[in-house]
Amino acid sequence: PYPLLNPRNGNVVRTVNARMLFDRIVYQAWESAEPGVIFYDTVNKHNPFLEALGPIVTTNPCGEVLLYPNEPCNLGSVNVWAFVKEDDDGVVSFDWEELSHAVRIAARFLDNVIDVNKWPLPQIEQMALATRKIGLGVMGVADTMYELGLAYNTDDGRAFMVQLMECVNYFSKVESLELAETRGSLPYYDKSFYRTGRMPCEGFDHQDEWHFRWNDVAERAKHGIRNGFTTVIAPTGSISMIAGCSSGIEPVYSLIFEKNVKVGSFYYVNPVFERVMRRERLFDDKLMEDVLANRSSIHGLSYVPEKWKAVFVTAMDITPEDHVAAQAAFQRWTDSSISKTCNFPANASVDDMRACYELAHRLGCKGITVYRDSSIKEQVLVAATKESEKKVATAQKALEEKKVAERLLAQKEVHGEASAAKAPTQALASASSKPTTCPECRVALVIKEGCATCPKCGWGICS
Repeated sequence: PYPLLNPRNGNVVRTVNARMLFDRIVYQAWESAEPGVIFYDTVNKHNPFLEALGPIVTTNPCGEVLLYPNEPCNLGSVNVWAFVKEDDDGVVSFDWEELSHAVRIAARFLDNVIDVNKWPLPQIEQMALATRKIGLGVMGVADTMYELGLAYNTDDGRAFMVQLMECVNYFSKVESLELAETRGSLPYYDKSFYRTGRMPCEGFDHQDEWHFRWNDVAERAKHGIRNGFTTVIAPTGSISMIAGCSSGIEPVYSLIFEKNVKVGSFYYVNPVFERVMRRERLFDDKLMEDVLANRSSIHGLSYVPEKWKAVFVTAMDITPEDHVAAQAAFQRWTDSSISKTCNFPANASVDDMRACYELAHRLGCKGITVYRDSSIKEQVLVAATKESEKKVATAQKALEEKKVAERLLAQKEVHGEASAAKAPTQALASASSKPTTCPECRVALVIKEGCATCPKCGWGICS
């Protein structure tokens, strides 16, 4: 029997059958993508404060930041795509030295945030200063792998993931050690296992896999370290859009995709894919039409070389097991946890999902979030389709008609005819640019922020 505890006092409220509870969790996730799961045992195996503060039982909403009560999230992400270099001969490589320099600057920056921040509650300030956890992660991983010709779902691809996160963890720890020497160790240092030379990630326990001098780091940590954690991997959904790179450690969702947000819908062609296809003289209207008709994937397109089909895989091209294996590769050298979606096709079974939960635990992930395609009515990312093209064309036509009407009105006003012509011209603008139903969903439009908008898909004349 599995005890259900009152989190406020630790009392057992009732007990349930453990297998039945697990089956219920898996079924609910299959049906509606909730709840996510955190693996308590794996989390606390690498928890530096377990002995003094007890087990961690809480995360932030996205599940990647492992928190004691009143601990805050202090996160930053490095766009690793920026460290891909191409020489005059067209040879592409990854600049590990420049990345290590950027990681150290970012770690120092996040440590500064702790000291300059204005805290909303004294309890939060106390814990933030006591454990001094920072969370440096990565984004742009999928774009980086596209550039380097590494397939996301291969052993070579996963080996790169492991080394990439080891580099981020190593140099963030080196910076934390130097900060401890100049600014002092975290106040809870004596409550941590750092004084014994341990590190809070699985990779440290496998010396044969090291690419860096971890023995030196562990020895220095016995004399002090500035930050309780230094690494975490956040989703970076918005900041990766600002940076113009792929999000977090996710594979590219689709080579052409539509993102629905409050202000409307946006369409993207992956820039690396476009550049390579242009170089291969394959980028034309036919390719775009075929990709759109194929749910934004090039798999199944006979005229695309096999080597590019292997590299330019998308989130739905690879198996759920590949998603889990990639997360496990990054978890190897991540102190906290990881926000990542394990994508399933719409026809996946509950048993398929159960197998991936068990695989995630077996491979050392600290948690898992799953999503079966179409299990939520209004999902954030949508692969572009031919219907999407129609929607864009309709919106463009309406916008052009609106601009024509506005020009007519401006001309009338210049010639002193505004009083006579203004009302009918405004009527023209209203009639041509504000349809009453969505051209995509045929759903009645609503007025939001002064614009006719579809409540179902986000289509709007203003966007």
